[in-house]
Amino acid sequence: MANESFGERTQPATPKRRSQARNEGQVARSAEVGSALTVLAAMAGLALLGPTLFYRLSELMRSLLAGGQLEVSTPAGANMVFREMSLHVLGLLAPFVLAILLVGVISNVAQVGFLFTTKPLNPKWQVLDPIQGFGRKFGRRGWVELFKTLFKVAIIGLTAFVTVKADLGDLVPLLGADGGTLVEKIGLFTLQLGFRVGLALLVLAALDYGYQRWEWEQSIRMSRKEIDDEQKQSDGDPQVKSRIRLLQRQLSRNRMIAAVADADVVVTNPVHVAVALKYERGSMDAPIVVARGMRKMAQRIKDEARKHNVPILEDPPLARLLYKEAKLEQPIPVDLYQAVAKILAQVWRLRGQGMGA
Repeated sequence: MANESFGERTQPATPKRRSQARNEGQVARSAEVGSALTVLAAMAGLALLGPTLFYRLSELMRSLLAGGQLEVSTPAGANMVFREMSLHVLGLLAPFVLAILLVGVISNVAQVGFLFTTKPLNPKWQVLDPIQGFGRKFGRRGWVELFKTLFKVAIIGLTAFVTVKADLGDLVPLLGADGGTLVEKIGLFTLQLGFRVGLALLVLAALDYGYQRWEWEQSIRMSRKEIDDEQKQSDGDPQVKSRIRLLQRQLSRNRMIAAVADADVVVTNPVHVAVALKYERGSMDAPIVVARGMRKMAQRIKDEARKHNVPILEDPPLARLLYKEAKLEQPIPVDLYQAVAKILAQVWRLRGQGMGA
């Protein structure tokens, strides 16, 4: 169980892993969505612009043939007529083609959002490995692609069969109809068939996108070890963090011990607790705690105080209250003002008499 949860990829991908996969071009995308929407867009474009395009192309052909009979008799004239006709045809078809291209772009953006990366273009030499290539062809993905291809062929064939069978009674009488009627009926039949095929492909695209999404989620899953390693990279190695915290505490203690030299008095208990106080009349509203500690730290504070001739006074109840209620580099609580004032008055009196610590 431990090996399964720690070594195998059984955990959902983290946001960082998802972002990394996206930056590498690994996204959930179905090409069938673009194909289905392109077919539907083409059919919609033909339904809206088809009659106009057919009319303009017919008029263009009629005018070119009527006015260019002399020109087409020579190679240069034929080339000029062909070039002119091609430009007109491109101008007529440009909106239709641009609309289809726009639908293709929108279908991709809707699936993956705006993404630009060149990493998928980097050469991958492992694709040349025949063993891996064999695995890709006959693996799960290969079978899925084969099934999709067969399913698309079946959908198109079945849709065409059903449509032709349903409209066969209307198509047979067209054999003797005039050219305009025949073109109109064939165009309507083609649009009907195209819309049905597009809708069927859209259903297949929805199923394929769901599968591609599921397969993408499976491909980016992570093992517990990968998650732990990512957590370490994000937050830092616990041992390094512990070392940093230790150094920070040591620096803080060193700064606190150095501040004892500027203290006015150290209140002790007399062995276990030591609190160093500082008060500057006129610039401070209340005395502040510049150092505090217990046991070994209390001894260091007292040693530093003796080193710099800072008075050390024993007052066990006050020392315990100061250590419990006062915060480092903060003014003492209001309820301790009177007791501390007595201590400071005693210190100033001793200093006035010239007495040492």
